Amino acid sequence: MDILFVGKGGDCRPLLAAAIFNHLAPCHCKARRIACDRDEPPSPAALALLERQGIRPGPTTAETPSAAPRAGDVVVSLCSTHVDHPCPHHAGTPLHVRWAVQDPLRRHLFARRADGELLDVYHILRARIERLLPLLQPGSALDRAHLESELHRLGRFLP
Repeated sequence: MDILFVGKGGDCRPLLAAAIFNHLAPCHCKARRIACDRDEPPSPAALALLERQGIRPGPTTAETPSAAPRAGDVVVSLCSTHVDHPCPHHAGTPLHVRWAVQDPLRRHLFARRADGELLDVYHILRARIERLLPLLQPGSALDRAHLESELHRLGRFLP
């Protein structure tokens, strides 16, 4: 099962989420990230944060918007836009959830607070992913409906 973290191009949240997931996940699970629009270079601040945490970022480019989820994939939208805003990867996806988290680098383009908020976002995503991983273990007795329910619950979890 792959987890696809979706966000806008240049968004630090999918980069952080995919890197954290791949750092912590067992070998049978993998995370990818997809840009809803064009891909932009990753944030140097996000790359530096991952390096300080001892996490390799993986590919520095996101998959293109045309990269369709495969059957069995879980799509996690990290956009903080209004819930009615359609995610281009929602249609036809068997399991899609939204983990809305503010993008600190877009909110504070020139403010020093962005680094502190970036670390907050890192901790939120890491806590959610740490709670997600036991649900994905082989032999886990969760059916799709229960997994979806748990994923929605995790999308509201704050450490």
